[in-house]
Amino acid sequence: MGNVKFKKKIKLLIKILFIFSAFFIIINKIDINKLKEIKLIYPSFLFLAFITFNISQIISALRVHNYLKNIKVTPSFKTQLMLYYLGMFYNILLPGGIGGDAYKAYKFQKKFEVGYKKIIKALLIDRFSGLFAIFVIISVLVFFSSFKVFLVYASSLLLISPFVLYFIHKYLFFEFKKSFFKTFIFSLIIQSLQLITFILILFAFNVKENLIDYGILFLISSIISVIPISIGGVGLRELTFLYAAKYFNINAEAGILSAFLFFIITLISSSIGILFIRSKHV
Repeated sequence: MGNVKFKKKIKLLIKILFIFSAFFIIINKIDINKLKEIKLIYPSFLFLAFITFNISQIISALRVHNYLKNIKVTPSFKTQLMLYYLGMFYNILLPGGIGGDAYKAYKFQKKFEVGYKKIIKALLIDRFSGLFAIFVIISVLVFFSSFKVFLVYASSLLLISPFVLYFIHKYLFFEFKKSFFKTFIFSLIIQSLQLITFILILFAFNVKENLIDYGILFLISSIISVIPISIGGVGLRELTFLYAAKYFNINAEAGILSAFLFFIITLISSSIGILFIRSKHV
């Protein structure tokens, strides 16, 4: 037990060091004068961004709910939603403790007497569904971006992604094959709402040009943010904008600031989970 706790502390320390290192690099590489020029013009858009983000989380809970039904894990949606926010809370606000997915899997296993591995598989295929939805949305956005040179690749990705995801459902996660179509639609809606959240943050800073390019880079940063070296993707998204902005027709400083505010919205939303820690429904 002591060894496990020690490993968790080391992992948390590495994540904290990475975050500090990331922002040290960012601060030393960005143009501070350009950053100072970015003003919060329309704060109401930040509130709208908070709303759209949380709608995406509610639909995310619904997507997991659909996957779990396949293995006879059938909590009420109210319980599912509470556990979803609790999972966010444990992942972001208590990163050194039990992971959000591990906590949910433990709760479901205890209540429904289903194998732990089956529950983890449900949570894993849920992540895959979101990842492939990002691929599809990026592919569509490329057609309207300044990256027409990538149209062939975008077309290929657009055509291949749904089939690859279906293959994964059918042969690797066959217990969840019935949920493929519905959950993939949910994933497209979820990722679109998160993209809208980011665009609304840009609107708050009166950024209205090259939104498609910003959006593509945001979605790419969302893929990169799953690398488990950060907390909630902070630092990873910002570094993505820092180093990729020169290849995109965007303002790096605006992208970095908006990416950081996206994390702040995620952080605030995760704190909702505190309300459910002692709830009898979970």
